[in-house]
Amino acid sequence: MKKSLFIVLIIASFIACGDKQDNESIRKEAQISGKITAVDSIDIPEKLVTYLYNETKADYDQIEIEVGKDGAFTSTLPIDRSMSISIYGDYGVQLLISPGDSIHIATDARFENVTYDGKGGDVNTALTAYKDNNPTEKLLESEEVLSPQDYALLLDSISIEVQSYNKDFLANHDQQVLQDYVMSEEAFLIPAKKLAYALYSPQGAVALNDSTFTNSFNNLPEYKKEYDLNTNNPAMIANYLGYVWEVDALENTTDSREKAFMNRLMSLENNDYLKKKILQSKVMNKLEDNNVSFYENHKDEVDLVFNNTPILATVSQKYDEVKKLLNNPELPVDTELLTFKSEDATQFIDEIIENADGKVIYIDNWATWCGPCKSEFKNASPALHEKFKDDVEFVYLCHQSKEAGYIPSISKFKIAGKHYFLTEDQSRPIFKQINLEGFPTYTIINKNGDIVLSDYIHRPSYAKTTEILTGLINEEI
Repeated sequence: MKKSLFIVLIIASFIACGDKQDNESIRKEAQISGKITAVDSIDIPEKLVTYLYNETKADYDQIEIEVGKDGAFTSTLPIDRSMSISIYGDYGVQLLISPGDSIHIATDARFENVTYDGKGGDVNTALTAYKDNNPTEKLLESEEVLSPQDYALLLDSISIEVQSYNKDFLANHDQQVLQDYVMSEEAFLIPAKKLAYALYSPQGAVALNDSTFTNSFNNLPEYKKEYDLNTNNPAMIANYLGYVWEVDALENTTDSREKAFMNRLMSLENNDYLKKKILQSKVMNKLEDNNVSFYENHKDEVDLVFNNTPILATVSQKYDEVKKLLNNPELPVDTELLTFKSEDATQFIDEIIENADGKVIYIDNWATWCGPCKSEFKNASPALHEKFKDDVEFVYLCHQSKEAGYIPSISKFKIAGKHYFLTEDQSRPIFKQINLEGFPTYTIINKNGDIVLSDYIHRPSYAKTTEILTGLINEEI
Protein backbone atom coordinates (compact mmCIF):
# COMPACT_ATOMS: atom_id res chain seq x y z
CA MET A 1 0.00 0.00 0.00
CA LYS A 2 2.81 2.29 0.88
CA LYS A 3 4.54 1.34 -2.39
CA SER A 4 1.39 2.18 -4.38
CA LEU A 5 1.05 5.51 -2.57
CA PHE A 6 4.72 6.27 -3.30
CA ILE A 7 4.20 5.57 -7.03
CA VAL A 8 1.09 7.76 -7.07
CA LEU A 9 3.06 10.59 -5.44
CA ILE A 10 5.86 10.22 -7.99
CA ILE A 11 3.36 10.36 -10.86
CA ALA A 12 1.71 13.39 -9.29
CA SER A 13 5.12 14.97 -8.93
CA PHE A 14 5.89 14.41 -12.61
CA ILE A 15 2.52 15.84 -13.56
CA ALA A 16 3.14 18.84 -11.33
CA CYS A 17 6.59 19.31 -12.84
CA GLY A 18 5.11 19.02 -16.30
CA ASP A 19 2.51 21.63 -15.41
CA LYS A 20 5.22 23.84 -13.98
CA GLN A 21 7.30 23.49 -17.14
CA ASP A 22 4.28 24.26 -19.29
CA ASN A 23 3.53 27.30 -17.17
CA GLU A 24 7.17 28.38 -17.39
CA SER A 25 6.94 28.01 -21.16
CA ILE A 26 3.77 30.07 -21.23
CA ARG A 27 5.39 32.70 -19.11
CA LYS A 28 8.40 33.01 -21.38
CA GLU A 29 7.05 33.01 -24.92
CA ALA A 30 4.26 34.17 -27.19
CA GLN A 31 3.31 33.49 -30.77
CA ILE A 32 2.54 35.87 -33.59
CA SER A 33 1.31 34.88 -37.01
CA GLY A 34 -0.45 36.60 -39.81
CA LYS A 35 -1.07 37.34 -43.46
CA ILE A 36 0.20 40.36 -45.43
CA THR A 37 -1.36 41.42 -48.73
CA ALA A 38 0.22 43.67 -51.35
CA VAL A 39 -1.26 47.14 -51.70
CA ASP A 40 -0.73 49.89 -54.29
CA SER A 41 2.95 49.70 -55.27
CA ILE A 42 4.03 48.07 -52.00
CA ASP A 43 4.89 44.38 -52.36
CA ILE A 44 4.76 41.73 -49.67
CA PRO A 45 8.07 41.93 -47.76
CA GLU A 46 10.37 38.91 -47.82
CA LYS A 47 10.86 39.16 -44.06
CA LEU A 48 9.76 41.05 -40.99
CA VAL A 49 12.01 42.27 -38.20
CA THR A 50 10.63 42.23 -34.66
CA TYR A 51 12.16 44.55 -32.07
CA LEU A 52 11.88 43.44 -28.42
CA TYR A 53 13.21 45.75 -25.73
CA ASN A 54 15.75 44.06 -23.47
CA GLU A 55 15.58 45.77 -20.07
CA THR A 56 18.96 44.56 -18.89
CA LYS A 57 20.80 45.70 -22.02
CA ALA A 58 18.74 48.88 -22.43
CA ASP A 59 18.64 47.97 -26.11
CA TYR A 60 16.45 46.13 -28.59
CA ASP A 61 16.83 42.48 -29.54
CA GLN A 62 16.02 41.87 -33.20
CA ILE A 63 14.30 38.74 -34.44
CA GLU A 64 13.81 38.11 -38.16
CA ILE A 65 10.62 36.42 -39.37
CA GLU A 66 10.45 34.89 -42.84
CA VAL A 67 7.38 35.81 -44.90
CA GLY A 68 6.06 33.39 -47.52
CA LYS A 69 5.25 34.43 -51.07
CA ASP A 70 1.58 34.27 -50.08
CA GLY A 71 2.25 36.77 -47.26
CA ALA A 72 1.92 34.25 -44.43
CA PHE A 73 4.27 34.36 -41.45
CA THR A 74 4.56 32.85 -38.00
CA SER A 75 7.07 33.06 -35.15
CA THR A 76 7.51 32.22 -31.48
CA LEU A 77 8.97 35.12 -29.51
CA PRO A 78 10.76 35.05 -26.14
CA ILE A 79 8.32 37.10 -24.06
CA ASP A 80 8.77 36.99 -20.28
CA ARG A 81 6.53 39.95 -19.39
CA SER A 82 3.94 42.20 -20.96
CA MET A 83 5.74 44.51 -23.35
CA SER A 84 5.46 46.70 -26.40
CA ILE A 85 7.07 45.26 -29.52
CA SER A 86 7.53 46.66 -33.02
CA ILE A 87 7.22 44.61 -36.21
CA TYR A 88 8.57 46.03 -39.48
CA GLY A 89 8.75 45.03 -43.10
CA ASP A 90 8.97 48.14 -45.23
CA TYR A 91 6.36 49.58 -42.88
CA GLY A 92 5.34 48.39 -39.46
CA VAL A 93 3.12 48.29 -36.41
CA GLN A 94 3.48 48.35 -32.64
CA LEU A 95 1.82 45.71 -30.45
CA LEU A 96 1.21 45.00 -26.81
CA ILE A 97 2.03 41.37 -26.16
CA SER A 98 2.04 39.19 -23.05
CA PRO A 99 3.42 35.72 -22.23
CA GLY A 100 1.10 33.04 -23.58
CA ASP A 101 -0.43 35.24 -26.29
CA SER A 102 -1.01 33.88 -29.79
CA ILE A 103 -1.86 36.94 -31.86
CA HIS A 104 -2.88 36.65 -35.52
CA ILE A 105 -2.42 39.76 -37.67
CA ALA A 106 -4.07 40.49 -41.00
CA THR A 107 -2.72 43.59 -42.75
CA ASP A 108 -1.82 45.24 -46.01
CA ALA A 109 1.86 45.84 -46.78
CA ARG A 110 1.61 49.43 -45.51
CA PHE A 111 0.34 48.18 -42.14
CA GLU A 112 -2.47 50.72 -42.41
CA ASN A 113 -5.47 48.38 -42.30
CA VAL A 114 -4.62 45.98 -39.51
CA THR A 115 -6.93 43.56 -37.72
CA TYR A 116 -6.07 41.27 -34.80
CA ASP A 117 -7.39 37.89 -33.74
CA GLY A 118 -6.39 35.13 -31.32
CA LYS A 119 -5.31 35.39 -27.68
CA GLY A 120 -4.14 38.96 -27.17
CA GLY A 121 -5.91 40.16 -30.29
CA ASP A 122 -8.61 41.91 -28.27
CA VAL A 123 -5.96 43.93 -26.39
CA ASN A 124 -4.43 45.23 -29.61
CA THR A 125 -7.78 45.94 -31.21
CA ALA A 126 -8.65 48.00 -28.14
CA LEU A 127 -5.23 49.68 -28.13
CA THR A 128 -5.65 50.72 -31.77
CA ALA A 129 -9.02 52.26 -30.96
CA TYR A 130 -7.54 53.98 -27.90
CA LYS A 131 -4.78 55.60 -29.96
CA ASP A 132 -7.04 56.52 -32.88
CA ASN A 133 -9.55 58.31 -30.65
CA ASN A 134 -7.19 59.77 -28.06
CA PRO A 135 -7.70 63.56 -28.11
CA THR A 136 -4.17 64.49 -26.98
CA GLU A 137 -2.41 65.13 -30.30
CA LYS A 138 -5.44 66.78 -31.88
CA LEU A 139 -5.74 69.19 -28.98
CA LEU A 140 -2.03 69.98 -29.17
CA GLU A 141 -2.17 70.85 -32.87
CA SER A 142 -1.41 74.52 -33.44
CA GLU A 143 0.06 76.46 -36.33
CA GLU A 144 1.56 79.04 -33.99
CA VAL A 145 4.43 78.44 -31.57
CA LEU A 146 3.06 78.90 -28.07
CA SER A 147 5.04 80.49 -25.26
CA PRO A 148 6.07 78.16 -22.42
CA GLN A 149 3.37 79.64 -20.18
CA ASP A 150 0.62 79.24 -22.80
CA TYR A 151 1.78 75.72 -23.62
CA ALA A 152 1.71 74.74 -19.94
CA LEU A 153 -1.84 76.11 -19.60
CA LEU A 154 -2.89 74.19 -22.71
CA LEU A 155 -1.47 70.98 -21.24
CA ASP A 156 -3.40 71.52 -18.00
CA SER A 157 -6.67 71.85 -19.92
CA ILE A 158 -5.86 68.86 -22.15
CA SER A 159 -4.99 66.75 -19.11
CA ILE A 160 -8.53 67.13 -17.77
CA GLU A 161 -10.07 65.97 -21.06
CA VAL A 162 -7.61 63.08 -21.40
CA GLN A 163 -8.37 61.88 -17.87
CA SER A 164 -12.05 61.76 -18.76
CA TYR A 165 -11.29 59.90 -22.00
CA ASN A 166 -9.11 57.38 -20.16
CA LYS A 167 -11.73 56.79 -17.49
CA ASP A 168 -14.38 55.98 -20.09
CA PHE A 169 -11.99 53.72 -21.99
CA LEU A 170 -10.92 51.71 -18.93
CA ALA A 171 -14.52 51.31 -17.83
CA ASN A 172 -14.95 49.08 -20.89
CA HIS A 173 -11.52 47.39 -20.90
CA ASP A 174 -10.36 45.73 -17.70
CA GLN A 175 -7.33 43.82 -19.06
CA GLN A 176 -4.34 44.54 -16.80
CA VAL A 177 -1.99 45.28 -19.68
CA LEU A 178 -4.32 48.00 -20.96
CA GLN A 179 -4.81 49.35 -17.44
CA ASP A 180 -1.03 49.68 -17.03
CA TYR A 181 -0.59 51.24 -20.47
CA VAL A 182 -3.31 53.86 -20.07
CA MET A 183 -2.50 54.78 -16.47
CA SER A 184 1.20 55.22 -17.28
CA GLU A 185 0.30 57.34 -20.30
CA GLU A 186 -1.84 59.56 -18.11
CA ALA A 187 0.62 59.76 -15.21
CA PHE A 188 3.44 61.12 -17.38
CA LEU A 189 1.39 63.10 -19.91
CA ILE A 190 2.26 66.61 -18.72
CA PRO A 191 5.97 66.13 -17.91
CA ALA A 192 6.56 64.13 -21.13
CA LYS A 193 4.91 66.73 -23.36
CA LYS A 194 6.75 69.52 -21.55
CA LEU A 195 9.99 67.66 -22.04
CA ALA A 196 9.31 67.26 -25.76
CA TYR A 197 8.52 70.98 -25.97
CA ALA A 198 11.77 71.85 -24.16
CA LEU A 199 13.85 69.65 -26.45
CA TYR A 200 12.26 70.35 -29.84
CA SER A 201 10.39 73.65 -29.75
CA PRO A 202 12.02 76.95 -30.81
CA GLN A 203 11.00 78.18 -27.34
CA GLY A 204 12.70 75.25 -25.62
CA ALA A 205 15.67 77.18 -24.22
CA VAL A 206 13.32 79.76 -22.73
CA ALA A 207 11.16 77.02 -21.21
CA LEU A 208 14.10 75.36 -19.47
CA ASN A 209 14.94 78.61 -17.71
CA ASP A 210 11.37 79.08 -16.51
CA SER A 211 10.97 77.43 -13.09
CA THR A 212 7.17 77.45 -13.31
CA PHE A 213 7.42 75.47 -16.55
CA THR A 214 9.95 72.94 -15.28
CA ASN A 215 8.43 72.38 -11.83
CA SER A 216 6.68 69.23 -13.04
CA PHE A 217 10.13 67.66 -13.54
CA ASN A 218 10.78 67.96 -9.81
CA ASN A 219 7.77 66.01 -8.51
CA LEU A 220 7.34 63.15 -10.91
CA PRO A 221 4.89 60.32 -10.28
CA GLU A 222 6.32 56.96 -9.30
CA TYR A 223 7.66 55.06 -12.28
CA LYS A 224 6.49 51.48 -11.82
CA LYS A 225 8.15 48.51 -13.50
CA GLU A 226 4.86 47.74 -15.24
CA TYR A 227 5.13 51.08 -17.07
CA ASP A 228 7.99 49.73 -19.20
CA LEU A 229 5.39 48.34 -21.60
CA ASN A 230 4.56 51.93 -22.65
CA THR A 231 7.17 53.33 -25.03
CA ASN A 232 5.53 56.76 -25.20
CA ASN A 233 5.25 59.15 -22.24
CA PRO A 234 7.05 57.09 -19.55
CA ALA A 235 9.88 56.22 -21.95
CA MET A 236 10.25 59.90 -22.86
CA ILE A 237 10.94 60.73 -19.22
CA ALA A 238 13.30 57.80 -18.66
CA ASN A 239 15.36 58.46 -21.79
CA TYR A 240 15.50 62.26 -22.00
CA LEU A 241 14.97 63.87 -18.61
CA GLY A 242 18.72 63.64 -18.01
CA TYR A 243 19.35 66.13 -20.82
CA VAL A 244 17.22 68.69 -19.01
CA TRP A 245 19.09 68.15 -15.78
CA GLU A 246 22.34 69.03 -17.54
CA VAL A 247 21.01 72.52 -18.21
CA ASP A 248 21.65 73.26 -14.53
CA ALA A 249 25.41 73.20 -15.19
CA LEU A 250 26.97 76.56 -14.37
CA GLU A 251 29.60 76.08 -17.07
CA ASN A 252 28.96 74.58 -20.47
CA THR A 253 31.60 71.86 -20.28
CA THR A 254 31.28 68.10 -20.41
CA ASP A 255 32.43 67.74 -16.79
CA SER A 256 30.01 70.33 -15.45
CA ARG A 257 27.07 68.89 -17.39
CA GLU A 258 27.80 65.39 -16.10
CA LYS A 259 28.15 66.70 -12.55
CA ALA A 260 24.80 68.51 -12.81
CA PHE A 261 23.21 65.33 -14.12
CA MET A 262 24.60 63.16 -11.32
CA ASN A 263 23.62 65.67 -8.62
CA ARG A 264 20.01 65.66 -9.78
CA LEU A 265 19.97 61.90 -10.24
CA MET A 266 21.33 61.05 -6.81
CA SER A 267 18.90 63.50 -5.16
CA LEU A 268 15.91 61.78 -6.79
CA GLU A 269 14.00 60.30 -3.87
CA ASN A 270 11.12 57.81 -3.59
CA ASN A 271 11.43 56.91 -7.27
CA ASP A 272 14.13 54.27 -7.27
CA TYR A 273 13.10 52.49 -10.46
CA LEU A 274 13.01 55.77 -12.39
CA LYS A 275 16.49 56.56 -11.05
CA LYS A 276 17.73 53.26 -12.46
CA LYS A 277 16.02 53.84 -15.81
CA ILE A 278 17.50 57.32 -16.25
CA LEU A 279 21.04 56.29 -15.30
CA GLN A 280 20.86 53.15 -17.42
CA SER A 281 19.82 55.20 -20.44
CA LYS A 282 22.64 57.66 -19.83
CA VAL A 283 25.51 55.25 -19.28
CA MET A 284 24.50 52.78 -22.02
CA ASN A 285 24.03 55.57 -24.57
CA LYS A 286 27.52 56.83 -23.75
CA LEU A 287 29.01 53.36 -24.14
CA GLU A 288 27.08 52.78 -27.38
CA ASP A 289 28.75 55.96 -28.63
CA ASN A 290 32.13 54.43 -27.66
CA ASN A 291 32.49 56.92 -24.80
CA VAL A 292 33.93 55.32 -21.65
CA SER A 293 34.73 58.47 -19.67
CA PHE A 294 31.26 58.88 -18.13
CA TYR A 295 31.34 55.35 -16.73
CA GLU A 296 34.92 55.75 -15.51
CA ASN A 297 34.22 59.10 -13.85
CA HIS A 298 31.04 57.93 -12.09
CA LYS A 299 31.66 54.25 -11.47
CA ASP A 300 30.94 54.56 -7.73
CA GLU A 301 27.48 56.04 -8.38
CA VAL A 302 26.79 53.46 -11.11
CA ASP A 303 27.72 50.62 -8.74
CA LEU A 304 25.53 52.09 -5.99
CA VAL A 305 22.40 52.61 -8.12
CA PHE A 306 22.63 49.23 -9.87
CA ASN A 307 23.74 47.23 -6.83
CA ASN A 308 22.20 43.73 -6.73
CA THR A 309 20.70 44.07 -10.22
CA PRO A 310 21.68 42.30 -13.48
CA ILE A 311 22.15 45.76 -15.03
CA LEU A 312 25.46 46.16 -13.19
CA ALA A 313 27.03 43.16 -14.90
CA THR A 314 25.66 44.26 -18.29
CA VAL A 315 27.13 47.75 -17.94
CA SER A 316 30.48 46.38 -16.82
CA GLN A 317 30.60 43.91 -19.71
CA LYS A 318 29.67 46.65 -22.18
CA TYR A 319 32.43 48.86 -20.80
CA ASP A 320 35.01 46.10 -21.25
CA GLU A 321 33.89 45.54 -24.86
CA VAL A 322 34.09 49.23 -25.74
CA LYS A 323 37.44 49.67 -24.01
CA LYS A 324 38.86 46.76 -26.03
CA LEU A 325 37.42 48.22 -29.23
CA LEU A 326 38.93 51.65 -28.53
CA ASN A 327 42.34 50.16 -27.85
CA ASN A 328 42.43 48.07 -31.00
CA PRO A 329 39.96 49.00 -33.77
CA GLU A 330 40.32 46.73 -36.81
CA LEU A 331 38.96 47.96 -40.15
CA PRO A 332 37.78 45.84 -43.09
CA VAL A 333 40.23 45.54 -45.99
CA ASP A 334 38.06 47.60 -48.38
CA THR A 335 37.42 50.47 -45.96
CA GLU A 336 38.87 53.88 -46.86
CA LEU A 337 39.14 56.74 -44.35
CA LEU A 338 39.22 59.92 -46.43
CA THR A 339 39.19 63.69 -46.15
CA PHE A 340 37.83 66.12 -48.72
CA LYS A 341 40.34 68.07 -50.82
CA SER A 342 38.14 71.15 -50.94
CA GLU A 343 37.97 73.44 -47.92
CA ASP A 344 34.51 74.59 -49.03
CA ALA A 345 31.88 72.17 -47.67
CA THR A 346 29.41 73.21 -50.37
CA GLN A 347 31.71 71.41 -52.82
CA PHE A 348 31.80 68.09 -50.96
CA ILE A 349 28.90 66.48 -52.83
CA ASP A 350 30.45 67.53 -56.16
CA GLU A 351 33.75 65.97 -55.05
CA ILE A 352 31.97 62.70 -54.18
CA ILE A 353 30.36 62.67 -57.64
CA GLU A 354 33.68 63.39 -59.37
CA ASN A 355 35.46 60.60 -57.45
CA ALA A 356 32.74 58.09 -58.36
CA ASP A 357 33.87 58.01 -62.03
CA GLY A 358 30.34 57.75 -63.37
CA LYS A 359 29.06 55.13 -60.92
CA VAL A 360 25.73 55.24 -59.13
CA ILE A 361 26.32 56.66 -55.63
CA TYR A 362 24.72 55.60 -52.35
CA ILE A 363 25.46 58.00 -49.46
CA ASP A 364 24.73 56.87 -45.90
CA ASN A 365 24.49 59.90 -43.59
CA TRP A 366 24.93 58.62 -40.04
CA ALA A 367 26.04 59.46 -36.51
CA THR A 368 27.88 57.31 -33.96
CA TRP A 369 25.05 57.73 -31.43
CA CYS A 370 22.22 56.94 -33.89
CA GLY A 371 20.39 53.69 -33.03
CA PRO A 372 18.59 53.23 -36.39
CA CYS A 373 21.88 53.87 -38.21
CA LYS A 374 23.60 51.10 -36.28
CA SER A 375 20.62 48.80 -36.71
CA GLU A 376 21.13 48.96 -40.49
CA PHE A 377 24.90 48.52 -40.08
CA LYS A 378 24.48 45.17 -38.31
CA ASN A 379 23.21 43.21 -41.32
CA ALA A 380 21.59 45.22 -44.08
CA SER A 381 24.46 47.57 -44.99
CA PRO A 382 27.05 44.77 -45.45
CA ALA A 383 24.60 42.78 -47.58
CA LEU A 384 23.80 45.77 -49.83
CA HIS A 385 27.50 46.58 -50.21
CA GLU A 386 28.36 43.00 -51.11
CA LYS A 387 25.61 42.89 -53.74
CA PHE A 388 26.56 46.15 -55.47
CA LYS A 389 30.22 46.74 -54.54
CA ASP A 390 31.37 46.66 -58.19
CA ASP A 391 28.67 48.98 -59.54
CA VAL A 392 27.84 51.42 -56.74
CA GLU A 393 30.04 53.94 -54.94
CA PHE A 394 29.25 53.52 -51.24
CA VAL A 395 30.00 56.69 -49.26
CA TYR A 396 29.50 57.18 -45.52
CA LEU A 397 29.29 60.68 -44.06
CA CYS A 398 29.55 60.79 -40.26
CA HIS A 399 27.84 63.88 -38.82
CA GLN A 400 27.44 65.46 -35.38
CA SER A 401 29.61 62.88 -33.63
CA LYS A 402 32.68 62.68 -31.42
CA GLU A 403 35.73 61.79 -33.48
CA ALA A 404 36.95 59.40 -30.78
CA GLY A 405 33.99 57.10 -31.50
CA TYR A 406 34.13 57.36 -35.30
CA ILE A 407 36.76 54.77 -36.28
CA PRO A 408 35.76 52.31 -33.51
CA SER A 409 32.18 52.38 -34.85
CA ILE A 410 33.39 51.56 -38.36
CA SER A 411 35.49 48.75 -36.90
CA LYS A 412 32.66 47.37 -34.77
CA PHE A 413 30.19 47.07 -37.64
CA LYS A 414 32.77 46.23 -40.33
CA ILE A 415 31.52 48.97 -42.65
CA ALA A 416 33.23 48.79 -46.03
CA GLY A 417 33.28 51.80 -48.36
CA LYS A 418 34.56 55.38 -48.40
CA HIS A 419 34.26 57.20 -45.09
CA TYR A 420 34.38 60.89 -44.20
CA PHE A 421 34.14 62.47 -40.76
CA LEU A 422 32.53 65.93 -40.82
CA THR A 423 32.61 68.74 -38.31
CA GLU A 424 29.34 70.52 -37.54
CA ASP A 425 30.39 73.47 -39.73
CA GLN A 426 31.07 71.09 -42.62
CA SER A 427 27.74 69.30 -42.15
CA ARG A 428 25.51 72.37 -42.35
CA PRO A 429 25.78 73.01 -46.12
CA ILE A 430 25.21 69.31 -46.83
CA PHE A 431 22.04 69.34 -44.72
CA LYS A 432 20.59 71.88 -47.16
CA GLN A 433 21.95 70.26 -50.32
CA ILE A 434 20.43 66.83 -49.66
CA ASN A 435 17.49 67.86 -47.45
CA LEU A 436 18.93 66.08 -44.43
CA GLU A 437 16.51 66.37 -41.51
CA GLY A 438 17.67 63.51 -39.29
CA PHE A 439 19.69 60.34 -39.05
CA PRO A 440 19.97 58.14 -40.88
CA THR A 441 19.37 59.79 -44.26
CA TYR A 442 20.18 57.90 -47.45
CA THR A 443 21.02 59.79 -50.63
CA ILE A 444 21.05 58.11 -54.06
CA ILE A 445 22.76 59.84 -57.01
CA ASN A 446 22.57 58.57 -60.59
CA LYS A 447 25.42 58.19 -63.11
CA ASN A 448 24.88 61.74 -64.35
CA GLY A 449 25.44 63.17 -60.86
CA ASP A 450 21.77 64.01 -60.23
CA ILE A 451 20.26 63.43 -56.79
CA VAL A 452 17.47 60.91 -57.36
CA LEU A 453 16.23 60.84 -53.76
CA SER A 454 17.34 61.62 -50.22
CA ASP A 455 15.32 60.29 -47.30
CA TYR A 456 15.14 57.77 -44.47
CA ILE A 457 12.88 55.33 -46.30
CA HIS A 458 15.44 54.03 -48.82
CA ARG A 459 17.62 52.34 -46.21
CA PRO A 460 19.70 49.25 -47.03
CA SER A 461 17.06 46.89 -45.61
CA TYR A 462 14.26 48.36 -47.77
CA ALA A 463 13.56 46.10 -50.75
CA LYS A 464 12.84 49.05 -53.06
CA THR A 465 16.38 50.34 -52.49
CA THR A 466 17.79 47.31 -54.29
CA GLU A 467 15.31 47.80 -57.16
CA ILE A 468 16.23 51.48 -57.55
CA LEU A 469 19.97 50.84 -57.51
CA THR A 470 19.55 48.04 -60.08
CA GLY A 471 17.47 50.29 -62.31
CA LEU A 472 19.99 53.13 -62.12
CA ILE A 473 22.93 50.81 -62.83
CA ASN A 474 21.15 49.47 -65.92
CA GLU A 475 20.00 53.00 -66.82
CA GLU A 476 16.40 51.84 -66.87
CA ILE A 477 15.24 54.68 -64.61
